Amino acid sequence: MNYQTIVGIGLGIFVFSIIMSIPWEVEEVETYFTYEPYTYEKSLVRVNQIRKFPWIYEVTQAQYIVKNTDAEKGTFDLNFIFDNGAETETKTETVDILAGEEKAITIDSSLKGESTVTLNVIPPKKSIPHERTVTKKVKGWDYIGRVIFSFRFK
Repeated sequence: MNYQTIVGIGLGIFVFSIIMSIPWEVEEVETYFTYEPYTYEKSLVRVNQIRKFPWIYEVTQAQYIVKNTDAEKGTFDLNFIFDNGAETETKTETVDILAGEEKAITIDSSLKGESTVTLNVIPPKKSIPHERTVTKKVKGWDYIGRVIFSFRFK
């Protein structure tokens, strides 16, 4: 190799290095997730007064129907709140409900006397994928690595 060839190669490498170090913008499609609660319906079936052992006092018994209106099976937490005016009690049930299925849940209060009943349903959450286009600044060195790996792993 003569001197001019070596200088030409060196100058080419220098110019190539400068070009590869200059940042430019690239648009990429990026996937991200949001978390949304399952959809459901709840309805009160009945509230009764029943006698509990030792049959000396009455308590409130409630029955609700919870329907999973979502497309996937889910585990729902059901918080029953009983209030007899003097005391408050919370009971929690965990129920697996298939997609489109409804389940009847019957629960007894341990508070004496008549209570009002409230049901709070805590549904599971599902991840929903979304796509967005983002603009990123890259240098040639970063981008050329992606190109090489994309050819290598195809």
